[in-house]
Formats: sequence, C-alpha cells, structure tokens
Amino acid sequence: MHCRGALLTSAEQAQIEALHVAGLSNRPIAVQLSRSHGCVNKYLRNPSEYNKKLNNGRPKVLTANDSRRIGRLASNSTLSIAQMRAQLGLNVSKMTIWRSVRRNTNITQEIMRKAPRLTPQHKEARLLFARSNMTTQWNKVIFSDEKSSTWMGRMGIVIIGGT
Repeated sequence: MHCRGALLTSAEQAQIEALHVAGLSNRPIAVQLSRSHGCVNKYLRNPSEYNKKLNNGRPKVLTANDSRRIGRLASNSTLSIAQMRAQLGLNVSKMTIWRSVRRNTNITQEIMRKAPRLTPQHKEARLLFARSNMTTQWNKVIFSDEKSSTWMGRMGIVIIGGT
C-alpha cells in the first residue's frame, strides 16, 4: 500500500510511528510531515505491508526475447512492419511491433540512397564504353528486356510489343 505521491521514506515511516506512539492523531502527523492524512492512515493501518504490493499494470504482450528478435530483423532490412510480423510469427498488432522498433535505441531511421555512388573506376569504364560505341546506331538495336518480339516467316517481319 502506498500513497499516490512519492512513497514514504524509512525516516518518515519511523517519524510516523514515533509520533503515533507519542499520542498524536493521524491528521497532525500528516500536517507535520507535509503528507496527506490518507497516506498516514494507510501506513498505520498495516505498517508491515506498506510498499509490498506490486503494481505491475497491464502485462506486456511482447517478451524481451520478442523485442530483441524484432530489433534484429528491423536493424538492416527493408521489410514492412506487416512482413516482419508474418516472418516472426507474432500474434500482435502492427502498432505493437512499430512501438518496439521505435523504442529500440540501436535502430535509427535513414532514407536509403538511390544507388551506390560512382567510383572513379566506374566513371572511367563508362567513358570507355561511350567512346567505343560512338558509331553504334542505337535506334536499330532491340533490347530484349524491354520489348517482346515475334519473328514471322521468311520475309523477316518483326512484331514488337512494348511491356
């Protein structure tokens, strides 16, 4: 049992007991200690049980192990919260997982770079490719990954469809 304010210190508890034994009622004791009389009443009703009751509140849905697993999965991945929940097999809401990720101090949100930066070697290779293909007629080149083509008969008719 405790008051809504700060818990009574051991010195305050000793003072309450001494003043109570000296014959003071609860209200003057409370005024002298700057505490509420309800707090003094609760303490004097059962001093041995004061501050023994656990006030746990609502039980946690995620265990410490679950929180670590979420942090491990979220630390270097591009998975969505729903995908993380499915992969870990947790029966909790997306918001619970989101709060766990936000609470983890080891994870920072960063915007991903669009592409790796070009090194001087990459730039040199691009220049070399461009110089060697200056005379290539690119409008006559069919890129197979961009178009689907069908070759028809002996005349070489080509049907190209964009995808």
